[in-house]
Amino acid sequence: MSDDRTLLVGLDLCDETTQLAVYDRELMEPVLIGQSEDNPDALLDTAVHFEERDTITGFLGALRDGKPVYSEGKEVEAARVLAYFFRKTFAMTRGRYPAEKIKMLVITVPSIDKDFVDRLYESLALIGLENDRVRIIDHKRSYMYYVLYQKKELWTGDVGLFDYDGERLLYEQLQIDRSNTPSLVGVTERDFTDAFEVEMAEDDEESEVLPTRGTVFENIVHSALRGQFISSIFMTGEGFESEWADDVFPRLAVGRRLFRGRNLYVSGAVYAAKEFGDKRRLDDFVVFAPDMVPAKLVMDVYEDGREQELTLAQAGEPWFEVDTEVDLIPDGDTELVIHVKPVFEGDTKDFILDIAPVIGKNERLCRLGLRLRFQDAKTAIFTIRDKGFGDTMPGSNRVWEETIACS
Repeated sequence: MSDDRTLLVGLDLCDETTQLAVYDRELMEPVLIGQSEDNPDALLDTAVHFEERDTITGFLGALRDGKPVYSEGKEVEAARVLAYFFRKTFAMTRGRYPAEKIKMLVITVPSIDKDFVDRLYESLALIGLENDRVRIIDHKRSYMYYVLYQKKELWTGDVGLFDYDGERLLYEQLQIDRSNTPSLVGVTERDFTDAFEVEMAEDDEESEVLPTRGTVFENIVHSALRGQFISSIFMTGEGFESEWADDVFPRLAVGRRLFRGRNLYVSGAVYAAKEFGDKRRLDDFVVFAPDMVPAKLVMDVYEDGREQELTLAQAGEPWFEVDTEVDLIPDGDTELVIHVKPVFEGDTKDFILDIAPVIGKNERLCRLGLRLRFQDAKTAIFTIRDKGFGDTMPGSNRVWEETIACS
């Protein structure tokens, strides 16, 4: 990797708007790109603008659905439109960091699934950003990284986040289970949208006065936090940028810290980029969600004359992002042993992968390709290929699979 690849970049990519931020090594915090007096939150339209042509919008939703988009009546692949958007957006970093290139990019989106992630990676590959320096996470994980990079006094207890875009009101509570090592960090979610659908109070002599939006929200907050030790609350989303929020927030801050802003998710993505691509500081934590691998998968190998532990999958990785390939040269081995180490409950389990198809040439006379992917969060699929050993021992190209349970 060249020395000019130093940028740790976060991108909050949503259907309507996008935010871009970079970790500033002098300030030691994320800085928004594109910020101005008129645009303090550095919000960018998720749109592609061409001179003398239609502006293209809606391509992110089309990509999610596996559909094309249309420009001036012509069908265009959504992945290519998004790639153009990426290229133009990332070029904005050159104004502040003209000589630096992306070392690690983390894109955060409201929600993810395997097909959507695959299509995002396809768009990024079109502009030369391969998977080795890109991660895609959802807003929940971005929220977790953001909190864990704050001062510890802000998360001595649980941490609450209210996300209100003007239509949907979600409450996400970050919890840290410190009874295990490493500590488990997770998020539970509640949807308060229906409870928040009220009209503003009207001064009408013929009707009862309806509760104000601020009063209803205050009641929702008290209901969500009742009986719990919440050390901090974060408020994010366009819906909180109104006078009723200004009135109610000071009352909600009594006894706890309260923060309001639009850059939580993009900043969390930057901190995740720092964690993935720079010096790790969260080794004592596992940022966990249901779509993540619940165990660490390793095997013992000899490399450089000594026995080492080769990590094939880390606990906490989204299962659909695990795609590990290694080449192995058996030294008389008749089987491969995979150690599955649960993060929290249970002992390490050993699973045997059969390599009988190469018995007879396993005295350093063959090379095995081992690939690990997952069928779901708890089911690992190993693909083994006989690659042979040069001209001396041609490979049979025989391929077989073994499946193991990780819980």
